Amino acid sequence: MDTSKLEALYQLLDEAVTLLQTDLDVSYVEALTETIQNLAYEGKAQQLDGLPTDETVAQLNRIYRKMKLDEETREATRKLIQLGFIKAIKSDKIQANHQMTPDTIAYLLAFFIDAIKTDKTEPLHIHDLAVGSGNLLMVVMDHLEKRGNTVTSEAVDNDDLLIALASNSSHLQKWGEAVTFTHSDSLQELLILPSDLAIADLPIGYYPLDNRAEKFETAYSEGNSYAHFLLIEQHMKYLKEGGWGFFIVPKNLIESDQEGVFMKWLNNHAFLQGMLELPESLFQSEQMQKSILILQKRGNNAEQVKEVLLGTIPDIKNARKMQGFLAQFNNWAK
Repeated sequence: MDTSKLEALYQLLDEAVTLLQTDLDVSYVEALTETIQNLAYEGKAQQLDGLPTDETVAQLNRIYRKMKLDEETREATRKLIQLGFIKAIKSDKIQANHQMTPDTIAYLLAFFIDAIKTDKTEPLHIHDLAVGSGNLLMVVMDHLEKRGNTVTSEAVDNDDLLIALASNSSHLQKWGEAVTFTHSDSLQELLILPSDLAIADLPIGYYPLDNRAEKFETAYSEGNSYAHFLLIEQHMKYLKEGGWGFFIVPKNLIESDQEGVFMKWLNNHAFLQGMLELPESLFQSEQMQKSILILQKRGNNAEQVKEVLLGTIPDIKNARKMQGFLAQFNNWAK
C-alpha cells in the first residue's frame, strides 16, 4: 500500500477513534480498541445503554464504510492499527513495558526465525506469553505464512486492555481461529499446547508475587525476582524439545544476573545459541538498549553450536553493512 493511501486511512481511523473517545469519555487506547472491534466483527458501531449516542453511531458508521478495510491486505491493516497505537502511546503516555514492538525489530526477529527454521512446509505452532498489542506476533506469523508454513499461535498477557486490542487486531487482520488469546498472568500454570517457537518482547523489571516466583529456578532467594528471567524460563517450559526461543531482552541481561540463577537454569535446560545487540539508533538512551536472545531447548538432538553468535547488529540505515550482517547470519544458521 502506498504511503498516501495509508495516511488517508489513518485520518479516517483517527477521526473515528477521537469521536468515540469524546462521546464515551475514555482514553485514546480504549477508544481505539473498541473501534477495531467494531471494524473487525460487524463493521458498524456497537451501542450499549444508549452509548455512544445515536448521532455518534451514525457518524462512525459513515467513517467505517469509507474505510473499506475488506479490500486491504493483512499487512496494510496491521500498519494502520500500528499508527493508531503510536498515537495512543503519545496521547495516553503509555508506559514503556506496554509499548508496541517496532516493525524494524519484529522483521529482524522474523528474518532470524526464517534462517534457522528452514522447512517451509512444516506446520508451526508459536507462543508469545507477553503478547501486548500483538504486533510482534502478527509480523512473525505473516512472514512464516507467506513463505508457505501453516501457522497457529497462542498468546497470553495479563493486561486486559492490551489483550483485547491484540485479539481485535488479529480478527481485523483475518487470522480467525489461528490465534488463541488468553487474559492471564503468564507465570501461572497455563493450558497451552507445546510449541515449536517461542517469541516475546519481554517486559523489564521485578515481578511482585514472590510466592509464585519461588516456583521458578530463575527466582532470587530473597526479594523480588526479575520478571524477564521468569518469563524466559516459562516460555522454554512450554516449548517442544529442541524448540527455539527468540526474545527481545535488556542489553545487560547476563550482567544483571548477580546471583547467577539465570545462567544456572540455562546450563540445565537450554543452549545459548546467540545474543545480538540491537543498534543504538533504535533507542532513546543507552539504558533502554536491547538485544535479541536466541535459545534452543535441550532434547530431540539439539546441541550447542560450535560458535555462539555474539555481536552488534549494524545500523539499519547502513544498507551495505546490513546486507553483510544478514549474509553472515545466514551462513551461521546453516
